[in-house]
Amino acid sequence: MENNNAKGKRVADLSKGLLLKNLGIKIAALLLATVLWGIVLTVQNPNRIKVLSKVPVSFALGGEADLLARDLVVRGNPLKELGGVSVRVSTPITTYMELNAEHLAASVSLNSVISPGVWMLPINATVSARLVNTWVEREGINPDKIAVEIDTLMKKTVPVEAFYEGTLPAGYWADTAELSALKVDIRGPKQDVERATKAICKIQMNNRTQSYNDAVNVTLLDSEGEEISSNYFLGSLPAVTVRMAVYSKKTVPVDVIGSLLGADNLPTNYRLYAASSTPALLDIVGDSEVLKGIDKLMLTGLDVAGKREPVHGKLAILLPEGVSVLGSNGEAEVYVDIREKNSRKVFEAVPIDATGLERGLKARISDEITTISVEGRITLVDSLERNDVHAYVDLKNLKEGTYNLPVGVRLGDEQKTEELTFIRSVAQVTVILERT
Repeated sequence: MENNNAKGKRVADLSKGLLLKNLGIKIAALLLATVLWGIVLTVQNPNRIKVLSKVPVSFALGGEADLLARDLVVRGNPLKELGGVSVRVSTPITTYMELNAEHLAASVSLNSVISPGVWMLPINATVSARLVNTWVEREGINPDKIAVEIDTLMKKTVPVEAFYEGTLPAGYWADTAELSALKVDIRGPKQDVERATKAICKIQMNNRTQSYNDAVNVTLLDSEGEEISSNYFLGSLPAVTVRMAVYSKKTVPVDVIGSLLGADNLPTNYRLYAASSTPALLDIVGDSEVLKGIDKLMLTGLDVAGKREPVHGKLAILLPEGVSVLGSNGEAEVYVDIREKNSRKVFEAVPIDATGLERGLKARISDEITTISVEGRITLVDSLERNDVHAYVDLKNLKEGTYNLPVGVRLGDEQKTEELTFIRSVAQVTVILERT
């Protein structure tokens, strides 16, 4: 064990000696190597390969404008869909770290395009001129071509409509939206422009409690109501200013009784039985603070003084300033039921007569008298005398036998019988018919 330790100590001492021996010479050699490498970098400056990814691609300057001048247009946004290309670049080692995608310009020339169709066009890349001795490697662009669809340029005018999304909160109402333009012009590839049948302005209604006054970019729809991507049209789609008033809403009753004049000056024995309007309830809109103070609406006064019969007609609705009514032309149809007061008389022990009895028969009636209570217009009831009130059972065409028959009532003339109501204490009797 002691021999092993001694051997280990001798090896360590030897290694230490080798490291320390000629230390100065070794440091000098290291410094010389560093200087020589610096001279190589400065004088020789060798190139290295660097791959830059997601380098953006654009159309060569003036290419799209030239197409438009020839009534052609790129369909869609193929360069955006490409998402960039990767480029292999040879650059001096001194600029290797500095080099990035911003120093590259990748482009597609449209000069060779002469007609509608799908064209496979090469992608070219160049390096910033200030990066000396830096260039794009041969076959160093991936992908090196892109499919570009070309179509005929077309212009079209389409109608614009408001499109409401969602619903207003409870207690609010919105007027019809007003658009600053009812038509817009669009430009783009023929196949996409032809699809467009109309433009809509989307108006968000959810949680809206304030009036609307904003510029809204239109959305194009086809004949099926499907949206068409704006990527297919030149520039941004037109914007239309949308104005839409939003108010608080409240439902209140119409006060017909309070709108009547002379209701306490009706003829003697006449009274107002009921008064109603159509509609009976009205939806009103306006400033929320104004609506808080409104619990009913009045109508222009209707004079019923001296009236002896029902009155009906149209009356204007009286609205406070700044308040509007919905679903009405500003009028309400009113019906006022004015009738003569009712009265009541009771006639007791009224005989129940047998009428229509055939010869050779006699009748025995279970009840011979009844009490009749008569109610109706006071003038008719007051004019009714006892000898005007008759109770009877109709025995016409009846043969021998026992019958349960209703008790009929006749009150003077036919008008009184039809108009007045009555209650009889005996509504039905048993009648026995026998031969005499």
